[in-house]
Amino acid sequence: MKKRGFTIVLIIICAIVFAVSAFQLIRYYSANSKSEDAYAQLRPPAEKESDDGVSYEPMSYEDLLPYYQSLKEENGDFVGWLRIPDSEIDYPVMQTKDSPEYYIDKNFKKQYQTAGSLFASEISDVDKPTDMVIIYGHHMKTGAMFGTMGDWLEKDFFNAHQEVIFDTLTERNEYVVYGLFKTQVYTDDPAEFAYYAVSDFEDQAAFDAFMQQVESRMQIMDPTMRPMYGEKMIMLSTCEYSQENGRLVMLAVRK
Repeated sequence: MKKRGFTIVLIIICAIVFAVSAFQLIRYYSANSKSEDAYAQLRPPAEKESDDGVSYEPMSYEDLLPYYQSLKEENGDFVGWLRIPDSEIDYPVMQTKDSPEYYIDKNFKKQYQTAGSLFASEISDVDKPTDMVIIYGHHMKTGAMFGTMGDWLEKDFFNAHQEVIFDTLTERNEYVVYGLFKTQVYTDDPAEFAYYAVSDFEDQAAFDAFMQQVESRMQIMDPTMRPMYGEKMIMLSTCEYSQENGRLVMLAVRK
């Protein structure tokens, strides 16, 4: 009888654990679904009616600029829109230099949201721009934010999705993906690769040292797109879970 009673208790405990886990999972996906719906409403139109009144043509940067300006008026922290064509990455980018990680758990409307928002590093000048612009985003299980960046580790997907577009309030910046690398952060190693501390390169030697660090960690790349000293670049950074405090970073060079 004792063994049977223990079995019943164990079944009940397992049922409770399952129910709680299922509830948490449903709540997680539900919250993120609402977040994605909110961002979908923010997304600017992709096409406009052409002059003939029958067909449609892509929206140009000049067409979109008034829309971006309206977003800036709604939230002064808005600094641009990041998009990788034919992918899930299509979001506004925020920046708060006095509180760098403010949007790590806030949406565009400054409301708490697990997925947060894409946000630019406080050391990046998106308008100048600096030699390197760094944009951070969560690696969400739903694929939101930078949750699909791992797809670029597959050669066919990488080759088919090499264009990165970052519109700011001053210009359109078009980049081509050079490659993706993995690294660790917040380690006790004094030689840790602090890619996140880069904005401008003092000289060719500093640039070469940076590229050596990048290329030693590369998982996939297009050698023909290797950046040269003086060219503008963008890094998209997200968490990577094969190692403690891991990061997966996409590096692209401006056309």
